[in-house]
Amino acid sequence: PARGNGMANLWDNMYSGISSANILVKNVQGFYDKNSATYNTRLGEGYFFRAHNYFRLVQQFGGVPLILEPVVGANTDFVRNTAEETYDQIIKDFTEAYNLLPDAPAQPGRLTKWAAAHFLAKASLFRASEINSTWNAAYKDADLNNVIKYAGEVITKHPLTNDFVELWNYTAANGANEKVSEVVLAAQFSNDATSR
Repeated sequence: PARGNGMANLWDNMYSGISSANILVKNVQGFYDKNSATYNTRLGEGYFFRAHNYFRLVQQFGGVPLILEPVVGANTDFVRNTAEETYDQIIKDFTEAYNLLPDAPAQPGRLTKWAAAHFLAKASLFRASEINSTWNAAYKDADLNNVIKYAGEVITKHPLTNDFVELWNYTAANGANEKVSEVVLAAQFSNDATSR
């Protein structure tokens, strides 16, 4: 990517996140206690973050190199995958996350099945978009049905607030507006001066 226009930062940041997600996916499967109550959650988080980072990349650059294992040592011979292959991986990873993540977070700000469903619907909608019309015909009907399915599930679990203002009624860190029914995933804020 060209330097100086912010795209290099996006590229670097997303691949850094992909690298971390690949390590998480590999290490959870290799070293984490499969009987642990959090095994599926941690694995689902890895799949979610890898999909999320690839989703940001494919929207900006089209097909990008798919790196699905931790990189060991210096490597400069990555091959660019097609947008079709990239979306296929994104949807597989978001589906894995959807199947593994819990319905409700164990702690505030943690990923849930519904965050994965939201992005699964969004990725399916983007793949079905006319910008991909040169190759997406085989996916379009299933993708649009998945948009309805997953978005419908999210809306059922996170119904719209009675008043739109509730979403933006910020009064304090971790305030009531972060917990209204419509919020699927909220960034965590803190009023603890030591964490700033």
